[in-house]
Amino acid sequence: MLYPLHVDMALFAMNVSPARLEEDYLSYSKQVCKSIGLTPQEAALVIMAKDRDAGCSDGTEEAIKAWQDQGSIDPSEPAVAGALSRIGLTVN
Repeated sequence: MLYPLHVDMALFAMNVSPARLEEDYLSYSKQVCKSIGLTPQEAALVIMAKDRDAGCSDGTEEAIKAWQDQGSIDPSEPAVAGALSRIGLTVN
C-alpha cells in the first residue's frame, strides 16, 4: 500500500509532480513496476523517462546519483538502463 506513495515521493525528489501526469497511466505504471520488482525509485525513474515533457533537471540527476549510492536503483536492470538512456544519463 505504501509503494505508490514512495513512487510519488521519488518523483518529487526528481522535481516531477505526480499531479501533472495522467492519473490512469500513473496508477497502471506503478502497478507494473511493482509487479516486475522495481524499487519505488526505479519506478519513478522509468515513469519520468517516459514522460515526453519531463526534462532532466539538476534535481533529477542528483536524486538518481544519490539513489545509486544508496543502492536504491540498479543501472544494470533493463528498465532502469532504458530509462537512463532515454533521459541521456549514464551512471557507474
